[in-house]
Amino acid sequence: MKTKISLAIATALAIPLQAVADHEQLPTIIVEGSAMRAGTFGTAPDSSGLKDTASLLKRVPGANVNRNGPLTGIASYRGMYGNRINVSIDGANMKEVGPNSMDPPLSHIPAPLTGELTVHRGISPVSSGIETIGGSMHAKSKKGQFAEGDGIETSGTASMGYSSVEDGHFGTLLGAVANKNNKLYLSGSKEQGRDYKIRNNQQQENTRYDREAFTAGYGYQRDGHEFGINYSNNNTGHTGTPALPMDIVYVRGGLYDANYSWDLDNGYKLKTNIFYEKMRHLMSNGLMRNGGSTDRDLITNRTRVEAGGIDLAISMPFLSGDLTVGINGDQSNHDANITRTGTSLTDGGPGGGAVVNINFFNDTERDRYSLFTEWTGDIAEDISLELGARYVHTWMNTGEASTQMNGMTNTATNADAVAFNAADRSRNFNDVDLAAVLRYTVSSELDVEVGFGRKNRAPSYQELYLWTNSSAVGGLADGNVYVSDLGLEHETAYQFDLAFDWHNEDAYVAPHFFYHYVDNYIQGDRTTTAIARTVASGQKNILEFSNIQAQLFGVDLEAGYTINDNWRLDAGLNYVRGMRVNSPTGDDDLYRMAPLNGRTQLTYEQSGWMGAIEGVFYADQGDVIGYGDPTANVDELKTKGYMLLNLRGKYEPYHGVVIGTGIENVLDSKHFDHLGGYTNFNRDNGRVAMPGRNIYATLSYNW
Repeated sequence: MKTKISLAIATALAIPLQAVADHEQLPTIIVEGSAMRAGTFGTAPDSSGLKDTASLLKRVPGANVNRNGPLTGIASYRGMYGNRINVSIDGANMKEVGPNSMDPPLSHIPAPLTGELTVHRGISPVSSGIETIGGSMHAKSKKGQFAEGDGIETSGTASMGYSSVEDGHFGTLLGAVANKNNKLYLSGSKEQGRDYKIRNNQQQENTRYDREAFTAGYGYQRDGHEFGINYSNNNTGHTGTPALPMDIVYVRGGLYDANYSWDLDNGYKLKTNIFYEKMRHLMSNGLMRNGGSTDRDLITNRTRVEAGGIDLAISMPFLSGDLTVGINGDQSNHDANITRTGTSLTDGGPGGGAVVNINFFNDTERDRYSLFTEWTGDIAEDISLELGARYVHTWMNTGEASTQMNGMTNTATNADAVAFNAADRSRNFNDVDLAAVLRYTVSSELDVEVGFGRKNRAPSYQELYLWTNSSAVGGLADGNVYVSDLGLEHETAYQFDLAFDWHNEDAYVAPHFFYHYVDNYIQGDRTTTAIARTVASGQKNILEFSNIQAQLFGVDLEAGYTINDNWRLDAGLNYVRGMRVNSPTGDDDLYRMAPLNGRTQLTYEQSGWMGAIEGVFYADQGDVIGYGDPTANVDELKTKGYMLLNLRGKYEPYHGVVIGTGIENVLDSKHFDHLGGYTNFNRDNGRVAMPGRNIYATLSYNW
């Protein structure tokens, strides 16, 4: 039987759902197809002051975060990351306005306003979205509740908190007024913090943050019909991205979405969703760094995105199960214009006050059109089957590139632009995704699941249209610059997943083993192509996006044991290895693979009090990508392992009032996340350090 278990992540420690579901509106992680039990370790946004929803992924089996800044958490799942993972926000596939992923999708909902985060474990069903080669995740914001009776009711949440490591604070307020048919809600949040401290009160530069968010909406329900229209606005101010060449001056804009569902008689259901997104973004190396000085030219990049999409699905009884048929489509347009002012005497820039304007992405369009069908049902006693197929057509094109220097042609990149503009830039990709998952209930204590999938992804617009060397590559943060290849093929992954779920009243163990073979996996290779130019100081390689053959395999496991009515123990373990097949240099490692990691948590709960001791470990990561010459310091740096000790607590003095407190990184150790990038985008500086000891306190009220 397919499981769909909710993990209430209340107050930064493990909380059995039944103890709180009656009166607290708690953020929830839902892991589809998982054996995750209520009470597994988790961290609640309104109890620990987490800033972006991506931070919650470290509590999900197989998931992780590539972090390039305090608000720049890029989703990672089983070694795949970025746009290989289908991420939706309130049903919308939001598009990043930053070509270097300064605003990944999960950064668009502040963690305190996140109501639910769903992660599909194992083989993602085709119904979960387009391009799910790396998995599928869905975040929903808090929107209040309809009244249960005939009168008018109010609901909402208010929370605030402080964290010492960056002298940070946040405040959130959500209010809704409703009867049983109509609902109106408003919410807002504010987060701000300075550069965070590492060991011995040293500061990690370019890690301050400043963000405001606002949402408003209306909902209606009656006789099986439900309709909602919503608007969310994100205003990120001066915020650092220390692993990228520039920092955020602003990210501004909003998302409009509307949804409608209709439960017809006899099991028929209709669901629709439409969205429109418009965002603007400015980044600069002069905001928190020394861009504009005699040491470094001033560089700014002004970008925009405009996007929209629609989803429609109909479900109906068919044979011994349910059949779903649907269509999906979205369109996005991107622009990015870089200005470089020659103020540097040593950086090899234009010099003499010259100004270079480069139109990197000019009316770049990426459109996707798709249809799918999926059937789920029982095929025998204790055996269920899920079958799905999806067809996707992706069309991409871009306008002509241009570069000017004080109104004249810039000869340094003119040849690149001329060659690119003369090429046929329109591309079409046709893909077929397939998924099959068989689930067998062996006994009352053991379930087995076997899944197979064929998943695809067309190249991103950066991988296809980066016509001259640049670091605007979707947040890779590896100290290299890249150029594109208009001849890139789409990626095709052949996936296998084997899961066991053993459980009784007191304990559970649930490992998932997986293997993916990826044909035409897109990765940067060293290149001697004519369009490659010299790179700036500190940048190691010029890489060209290329198709290779790759394989990824590993295991993610969750386990728990209830000691008695007050004590329980929970644990998780993740391992993934990414390898290139038939590497010409003999170096077969893929980029940005997390090392072996896990966490264990001991939780105590009694009479409104809760406390937890959490241990986190990451092993050494020595399996790093190389580029053929390790003596020249051009390969990715290896990372040492580390262990963390965290203490967390919660007290509920009154109904709905929650006080949270804790100490993270109790021993104030200095450590580095292998999935993080390099300080100031320069490998010579080493990786960005993670935060030191953090003492936090929060107060929240739910009604």
